[in-house]
Amino acid sequence: MRELTLDEIEQVSGAGTVGDFAADGGAYGTIAGTMVTNTLKGAARGGLAGAAIGASFGAGYVVGDALYDWLS
Repeated sequence: MRELTLDEIEQVSGAGTVGDFAADGGAYGTIAGTMVTNTLKGAARGGLAGAAIGASFGAGYVVGDALYDWLS
């Protein structure tokens, strides 16, 4: 048996940059929504907003990284 390359590890483990950023953004948004409104409704809204912002940032990061690799 051989060791997997980094690309193969990402494919097998299902690691996705956009999903990682969305999960982190959702966690931070939930915390911020709870602290600002002190309600579960605020926590849910903050989590959704944070996940959306994190996903859009992750998508931009992936596109920018691919563009950088292609240009260099």
